[in-house]
Amino acid sequence: MFAAVLSVASAQSQVQMELGIGGNVVVGAWNPLRVVARDLPVGSRLEVTFDHGSLREGQVPFVLSLPVSGGPGLSVVERTVYVAPFHSVSWAVVGQGAIVASGSIPGRDQDETPLDVVLSRRSGVFAAALPNDARVVDVGAAQLPLDVAAYDGVRSVIVDGSTVAPRLAALAAAASAGALVVLNGPLPQSHAELELLLDSHDGRLGAGSVVSHVGSPADVAQLVITAGTLSRRALVETAAATPLVTPPSQLRQQLVIVVAIVFSVVAVLLSRVFGGPGLVSTALLAVLLSVAAWQVARPPSPQVVGTRTVALVGGELALTTRLEEHYTLPATQLNLAAHARPLDVRPYRVDESGLHLSLGGWRSVVLAGAPDVVDAPLVLQEGSLHNRGDATLNEVLVVGLGPQGDLTPGASIRPRSLEDGPAPEAYARLIADLAPGTVIALSGCEAGCTVWLAPGILGDLALGDL
Repeated sequence: MFAAVLSVASAQSQVQMELGIGGNVVVGAWNPLRVVARDLPVGSRLEVTFDHGSLREGQVPFVLSLPVSGGPGLSVVERTVYVAPFHSVSWAVVGQGAIVASGSIPGRDQDETPLDVVLSRRSGVFAAALPNDARVVDVGAAQLPLDVAAYDGVRSVIVDGSTVAPRLAALAAAASAGALVVLNGPLPQSHAELELLLDSHDGRLGAGSVVSHVGSPADVAQLVITAGTLSRRALVETAAATPLVTPPSQLRQQLVIVVAIVFSVVAVLLSRVFGGPGLVSTALLAVLLSVAAWQVARPPSPQVVGTRTVALVGGELALTTRLEEHYTLPATQLNLAAHARPLDVRPYRVDESGLHLSLGGWRSVVLAGAPDVVDAPLVLQEGSLHNRGDATLNEVLVVGLGPQGDLTPGASIRPRSLEDGPAPEAYARLIADLAPGTVIALSGCEAGCTVWLAPGILGDLALGDL
């Protein structure tokens, strides 16, 4: 449990910080962070420092700084943060120039295993049915977050109707993020609203799915264990492996050496033949060469930005992860209004205005945004792929059948086997990780491609029947 509580008697205040669902953190994933405080000074701030360094590298801090309203009564701060493997986590609430409360979390108990969240009065029965290495979390319905990114580290959510019904939006967020939501029925009338998630597309929703199952906890555990899901982390890393920007070309080293040698020879001759005036001419020539070199070699922009979005389609929704590569020429401080994190380990800061990090000259950083949900443009209608979006889907491909061409808004195509060829660079590396029958398409490549991946869209249609 990664929860910390500290009471400060002198200030008559109490602060509780909880990281992860039910205090359970999944390392290498986005996790919900919640701070509840009572009777804080007005204008207080929460400062949380994640040290991602090691004994060899030293401290590599990620600092989260957020305002706390303060005043009489309760103050609540909620945020979803990415938790990379860490050495330690320290936090403090600062008000009126003094630390009101503080605490720390050691790094020795961190775990990358996804969570199995159970909403049941018989949570122990489900925990016993799941494998010994499963991380089963027993929470109340009110503790389920509504943010899609908060379920990044959740494998399943099991509801058996024996507790208060969870919010429909919470289960929809869990499924969209990639979790398997199991409605272990028959459910009471108080849970009838949850069956709306089963109405269409075989319960597929975003990157996950919702299933209704009548059976024992052992049967539910088997469903969870055998549910095949794509590794979203691997997909993002593969998509980021292809450069998102083309750095400006620099002057070739050979040309610089040749110009330097010629200039040196001319400078020596001018100084020997003309003396003092020759030195003045040499200085003027140096200035002219510098201006000419700057005009030829200077980049069109001091910063180059490239983007790519990976979207997992399921039913009416798609789970998206936006990648941004920033390539800076002079050293600079990046200040971005984005809910994102760098893919590599480096110091950075996040506050209410966005993300801040320092970047050296001629260096790049790739940022991955928090998972989000959008409407899916690609659906299956009567055995045909249909584009219900506003933009053309280019380079449509079915893994195992080959390229299918472009799909304009409102148009449909029936998948068929065609001669395979080289895949577009934007998703060529992803194909090896995708199962046969997965549909891939591109859109918006004028301003940064969105790669749409629909692993289960063809449903029960066998490739041999298409």
